[in-house]
Amino acid sequence: MGSQRPPPSAAFTLLELLVAMVITLALAGLMLATTTNVLALWRRSQARQTQAVTAQQVLDLVERDFHSALSRRDARCWLAADILDATAGLANHGWLAGPGLMKPAGGGSLRVLPVPDVAGPSRLAEARFGLSGLWLRLVATNGESDGSLPTVIAYQVVRRPVTGDPVATNPAPVRYSLYRSAISNSATFSSGYDVTASAYASTNNTPSSALSTAYRTGRNVMNPSHANLLAANVVDFGCWFYVHDSAGDLQRIYPSAAGDLTHHAVGDSTAGASQFPTVADVMVRILSEEGATLVEAIETGRVPRPPTSSSDADWWWDVVEAHSAVFIRRVEIKGVAP
Repeated sequence: MGSQRPPPSAAFTLLELLVAMVITLALAGLMLATTTNVLALWRRSQARQTQAVTAQQVLDLVERDFHSALSRRDARCWLAADILDATAGLANHGWLAGPGLMKPAGGGSLRVLPVPDVAGPSRLAEARFGLSGLWLRLVATNGESDGSLPTVIAYQVVRRPVTGDPVATNPAPVRYSLYRSAISNSATFSSGYDVTASAYASTNNTPSSALSTAYRTGRNVMNPSHANLLAANVVDFGCWFYVHDSAGDLQRIYPSAAGDLTHHAVGDSTAGASQFPTVADVMVRILSEEGATLVEAIETGRVPRPPTSSSDADWWWDVVEAHSAVFIRRVEIKGVAP
């Protein structure tokens, strides 16, 4: 009998193994890319949802305050709006003006009336309201357990550590946030109904603690307590004001021009520059948490400026605009005196 030939081997050749490895790696890379894209999309969706919820909370409260705003035919200032665009002007507002790069001052964050484009008039979504956004103060009948009595309310954007005092040695993360101070009825009565009165000023830059009961005093109009925090990661906040003309059409009274940074509404004034508005367009710009973390890294010098940005100011706003969303609402101001 002749010898039998051995059966053919079932093992893979080296070439087959290499081809299988390449295919496996390609599939793994494709799955990784798909998973990464899905996670990025999920993070963006979550950020947009968080921003939308925050904006609704802010705009609902602003709308409620405007609906209950008060004005009387006298010489007092019942509503005031100021844009503060220099660090010196933010002294005693509880602001941290350092360390490192911060929101650009001196016009880099100032565009209260954007240049009109070919599509129509200036757009509020493109406006910028200085370092602290619009510092808005008004008198409203803020509902409380002891009844709806006149209350001074203030809104402003503040840059400070999330805990502790606004000093450079504080290691806590630094954030831009929107604060709403509602002064107590009794403090409003004793300080008066002129929102620019000296009783509503602060004499130091240290905010009261979030655990303190001193968060509804006159000084909180200028220097909000940590307990007055309304929304985190808000980098801009502003308003345009209007009145109805004789034909019933809306006429903008603030800003009246690109350099109009102040509107103090006096009760008995009929001049546009100091008239109490009847309608307001309210804007709020909210960063995602990813954007807020990146802005903090920029301001503390942990990341270098890319060559695509010509200046620190451009870099700051490029990052903010890429990681933020703007929300706008038109509200009626109903408390105008007849």
